[in-house]
Amino acid sequence: MNLFFKKLTGRLHSTDKMERHIMAEEERIVRYRQVEKSAELKEFFELKAIVESKEFQQKKYNWIHTKYKSTPTYATIREYKDLLHNKGLQLYLELENSKQLKDFLAFRASENYVKLQSRKEVRNSLELRQMAEFEKSKAYKCYLTYRDSKLPARFKALVEEVATDEYKKKHAFWSNPSRWKTTDEYQQEARFKRLSAMTDINFYLQQDKNEIERLEKWRTVFEDEFDWVKLSDSPWRAGFAYDNPKLLKMHSFANEKQANNGGKNVGTIDGNLHLFTKNEMTTAPAWDVKKGFVNKEFEYTSDIIQTADSFRERGGLFMAKVRCEGHIHHALWLGTGKKLPMLSLFHYNGKNITVGNYSEKGFEGQVIRGISSQFYYIYSLRWTEKELIWYVNNVEVYRTSHNIPKDKLFFAISSFIDEKQRASEGQINVAWIRVFKNDNEK
Repeated sequence: MNLFFKKLTGRLHSTDKMERHIMAEEERIVRYRQVEKSAELKEFFELKAIVESKEFQQKKYNWIHTKYKSTPTYATIREYKDLLHNKGLQLYLELENSKQLKDFLAFRASENYVKLQSRKEVRNSLELRQMAEFEKSKAYKCYLTYRDSKLPARFKALVEEVATDEYKKKHAFWSNPSRWKTTDEYQQEARFKRLSAMTDINFYLQQDKNEIERLEKWRTVFEDEFDWVKLSDSPWRAGFAYDNPKLLKMHSFANEKQANNGGKNVGTIDGNLHLFTKNEMTTAPAWDVKKGFVNKEFEYTSDIIQTADSFRERGGLFMAKVRCEGHIHHALWLGTGKKLPMLSLFHYNGKNITVGNYSEKGFEGQVIRGISSQFYYIYSLRWTEKELIWYVNNVEVYRTSHNIPKDKLFFAISSFIDEKQRASEGQINVAWIRVFKNDNEK
C-alpha cells in the first residue's frame, strides 16, 4: 500500500496529530468522569428539571406578563382607597364611637326624647337644642345610612389587611414592573444559565455516554514509556525466548552479519528506546542449521530484547511509535517460544516497511510505501478472534481473517543484517508501546 497520496491529502494524519488524538481520548474519559461526579453537574440537572418544568414556566409567564391592575392585590388597595375617600363612611367611622353619639342615643332612648316635638321645650332647653341640632346633622344622617351597612366592617378589615407584612410584600411584588427579577425562581434560572455556560458542563453534555463507556472498556494491560535507565529495571530482557530450555537464549544466526550483544547495544535516551547496530568485531555463539551452535566472528553487534517473562497477551490493540535508521533489518514483532506464529507490527528490511502475519502456511501481509522509516509513525495491530487489522497512524493498511494465532504472544524488538545485505550501522528507536484489552470484544 502506498501512503504517499494519503499523506499528501491529509487523510494520513501526522504522528503528532495522532498522538494528540490518543492523549485527548484518554483525557476525555478522565474529564468526563470528573465532571460527572462534580457538585456543579448535580446542581445543573436538579435546576434543569425545575426550570424546564411546566409549573416553573407558567409561574414565570404569569409573573412577567400579568398586569398589576388585574391582580387581587391591586383590587384590595383600590377598594381600600375608595372607602378611605368615602366621606360619608369616614364621618360614620368618626362618629361611631364618639361621646356625642353615645349621649344622643342615650337621650333618644329616654322619656325626654319626646320633648323634641315641642318647639317651646326646645327653645327653653340648651340640651334639647343640642340634641335637635345633632339629630338633623349630616354626621347623624351618615350614621343612620351606614349603621346597617357592611361597608364599615369591610373597611376595617381592609385597614388590617393592608397593614400586614404579607400584604405589603405582595403589594411591593406585584406593583414592581421588574418583579420577575426579585423571585427565587429568577435566581434559580440565572444560576442554571451560569451552569449551562460552564465549559466543563458543556463538554459533558456534548459527549456520547455510550461512546465513553465503550472506550472505558479498553483497559491498559501493558505500557512502556522507556523512562527506565537499566534494562534490568525494565520489562525487557536480552536474547531470544524459547520454550525449549536446551536452546541458548543469547545467540545470533550463522547467516547474519551481526552478533546479538546481550543487551549492551540497548539504552534509553530522552524517554526513547535505542537499539543500536554497530560496526565492531566480536566473537559470539551463532546457530548454524547444519552444525548447531558454533562460535563465529562477526563484524557487527546488535541486539534483541523481548518481554516473554513479563508480558504476553492474546488479542487486543497493540500500538508502538517507531522509527529506524540504516539499510539493515529492524523489527518490532509478537512471538512465542517457537519459531511460529509471529505477528509483525513493524519490519524494515533496509528498503521497505512491511506488516503481516507469519504462520505455518507462510507469510501474508502488506508492503507499506510512501512514508520514510526515518520518521516516527504509530504502528498498530487490532487483534480479535476473527481478524487481524494493521494500521499506520489512522490508516488501515492490511486486514486478514486467516491463521489467527491461538497463543499469547510477547513483544520482541531486534535488528539484524542478512548475509546477502550490504552491511551498515543503524538503530531502531521506539518512543512508546501500549497494549489495550477489551474483554467484551470478540
